[in-house]
Amino acid sequence: MVLGLLVAGGACKKDNKPSAEAKTQETAKAQDTPNEAKTDTPPAAATASTDATAGAGVQAGGIQHDDQEGAAAVLANASGTVEVRRVGETAWTAAKADTKLYPGDEVRTADASTATIALADESVIEVAEVSTVAIGSRDGTADPGSSAAVLGGLARFTVTPRAPGEGAFRVYTSSGVVLTRGTVYGVGVAANGEARVGVESGTVDVIGLAALDAPPVAVEKTSQVVIAADGKVGAAAPWPADDWGTWRDETDAKLDVVATVDTHGDWLAKLNQQLIDGYADLQASADSAATFEATAAASAEKNDVPAYTAAQPDGAATIDASFSLGGRLEALTWAYASHAQLATDIYVRHPKECEAKWQVVGPRVDAAILWPKRYDVTAVAYLEPLRTQYYVHHPRGRAHAQLVGIAVPEFYAQVDPPEVDPAVVRAKVKGAVWVAPDLSYRPSPRPIWVAAPAPSWNAKVKVAAAPPRAKVAWYVRPPALKAKAIVGTNVTGAWNSKLDVRPPQPWGDLRASWKVPVGMKIKVGAPDMTAAANARAKVKLDPRGRVVWDHRASAGMAANAGADVKTKVNGKVVVKVPEVRPPDVKATVGVKVKGAGATVRDHRDAAVKVGAGVGAKVDGAVKAGANVKVKAPEVKIKAPEVKVKAKASAGFKIGH
Repeated sequence: MVLGLLVAGGACKKDNKPSAEAKTQETAKAQDTPNEAKTDTPPAAATASTDATAGAGVQAGGIQHDDQEGAAAVLANASGTVEVRRVGETAWTAAKADTKLYPGDEVRTADASTATIALADESVIEVAEVSTVAIGSRDGTADPGSSAAVLGGLARFTVTPRAPGEGAFRVYTSSGVVLTRGTVYGVGVAANGEARVGVESGTVDVIGLAALDAPPVAVEKTSQVVIAADGKVGAAAPWPADDWGTWRDETDAKLDVVATVDTHGDWLAKLNQQLIDGYADLQASADSAATFEATAAASAEKNDVPAYTAAQPDGAATIDASFSLGGRLEALTWAYASHAQLATDIYVRHPKECEAKWQVVGPRVDAAILWPKRYDVTAVAYLEPLRTQYYVHHPRGRAHAQLVGIAVPEFYAQVDPPEVDPAVVRAKVKGAVWVAPDLSYRPSPRPIWVAAPAPSWNAKVKVAAAPPRAKVAWYVRPPALKAKAIVGTNVTGAWNSKLDVRPPQPWGDLRASWKVPVGMKIKVGAPDMTAAANARAKVKLDPRGRVVWDHRASAGMAANAGADVKTKVNGKVVVKVPEVRPPDVKATVGVKVKGAGATVRDHRDAAVKVGAGVGAKVDGAVKAGANVKVKAPEVKIKAPEVKVKAKASAGFKIGH
């Protein structure tokens, strides 16, 4: 079964010789005449570029975002020289305050320059000088949460406390992942790929790429931890003061620029293969998810509760497996981009010393343009639709559905989903993956966006980073630098991508290129943001900030979502849901609706009817505690095939 069809190939080109002016510019300035031949380009380098980018399966070129699609982040402040590179593009352009940022976009600062970024969950990123950060996807996890990547240099994060139903905030680096439940901390990535996490308040979980399935290292306030360039996490140690400038300078002073560029090239080769293998693994999971959805839809059409009950446990495990693989792919994607950025930062400052190594490493850097785009399209085309299935079929997702305003169709709501066995999930994946952390929550009125944020979400957001621990700024460059690798070194060279960059494509065209099997047969109405806010306001939390489920909160969700029960003189009960869009696929189902005064067993009994108003005759008056059978209007649908094969003259599956 094909997850997506997209025109394959990151086609390469021979670029022209850079002008004298271009040689003084930063790393990725694209040339105005990209298709002119460069006579001194070795044929081997061109071949290596083609080989390095072929695995990504997408073409270079930006994405046009619809006016109704809110940005994932906004550049709140830019001081000095700040530039942005859009996902899929090779050129960097000047950025200013209020610049909208979307998943996959990168922001970089020059010497003596800083930037402040506000994200859709109202978290804040402060970017130090000579640093590059990227905006991560909100669609790649089951419970939505903002994310970012530190590709090089230093950034400080003020993360908002997690609202009930929200996922962990994620920060990706060259060698590991930081999972946050709401705190303040800094992340540094040195020129050699070593990463460091320093926590000012709260606690973060740190996972190294060398063992993604290992228990995370918890780092508490006033503590730090180093993730070695090989992805191994060290032990937490005291961190009494902000010393980011000194740490970066002393770490960079130890490296040899030529050997470091060569090492980054080796990592790019390894990560490229891991990404190809990871997408193949995700393809297998997507096949299973599509098969399960087809089975669930057919069960609903036939009102076959036993069939759905039998298929649901494995389906929920498959959903977990897909999101786990999605997290692994996002970590690998940004690790690749980080090594490419660091290698380029060194090369453009030391072109003569590194030229020989760059003939091999440079072509691999091109792929760092393509892999983030592939992940972004995969997240939107597969993982975001899978999130709907998470709310419908998964036990944790079912519990979180009301907190984000999702109404579970009543056929599925009547089945109690058992807990997912982690061993079953592990057996479904080949690569190492981490388990989503058990978060603590704090009631919050801010919205949780399960799809694209509202276009104007940032209009009333007050960007407020936590004050630094000392009276001075959180980052201060040492007055006398020891290192000559990146900071304080002039740019004398230029990297010129050999990718054939196509014009930006609107999301509609990209979506039309994909055959998405998940999210097509079982749909729910648009999220009810008011009902979600009410549910989060009423949710009960234990002393550790974990959700305590109460059937009364679920009953409130049903009322807030628009369920209005009226009793007429003739005894007919009319159930009306005016504010929820009907799903594209409906089924003839029977559902028990508790009458006034009845005891609601749990949140599943209070599921909201999705679809047009329905009616049911009742023998006599409606009594307290009486159960009323309601039958949804019958709409004939063709039973889906369990296995589907698709072919394309040009394209790729989610795998390679």
